[in-house]
Amino acid sequence: MATDRPRRAGRASSRLAADLEQFGARIERLRMTVAAIAVTAVLLVAAVLWLGRAFSVDPTRRAVDELTVPGWAAVSVADETYGSRWCLGECRVRMRTWTSEGTVDDTAREYWQAILNAGWIPADPETCVGGAGEEGCYTRDELYLELWVVPVDCGDRYELCVGAEVTAVVAAQAALPRLAEEHRAE
Repeated sequence: MATDRPRRAGRASSRLAADLEQFGARIERLRMTVAAIAVTAVLLVAAVLWLGRAFSVDPTRRAVDELTVPGWAAVSVADETYGSRWCLGECRVRMRTWTSEGTVDDTAREYWQAILNAGWIPADPETCVGGAGEEGCYTRDELYLELWVVPVDCGDRYELCVGAEVTAVVAAQAALPRLAEEHRAE
């Protein structure tokens, strides 16, 4: 019996405890890695969606969509667009026409207020292309907006005809020479 070594109490349990502690640390690192990957993925998806919207929504469309007027001042809407939004060959021009149930003066007042509320600044009158019922031209950032409000065209002269037609032309300021040329040709 003298040759028997005394057993160390807890040696196997110490090893087991160390193994469990090491295993627990691995699990914790794995959890943190998964959480970091999930947060990074969510942030990347949000960034891609935000940048995708910024690159996919045309600034001229965004500009006319920001004009908020009462329902009676925008009963129906029609859009006409031509040109490239990156001004390749020809700059983007958007013409949006609304039909209003109000008088020309009331409608013009509402749109004028909506334009100013959306951050547009009255432009130099010499840069205005001009047109019938012109209510003014405005600039904001790299964009130009011109607004026309005219009485609605009634087909039957015996019919009571009240209303207005509003046309907003929104374009990059680089398109102004082309717009002025088209207006002179009309």
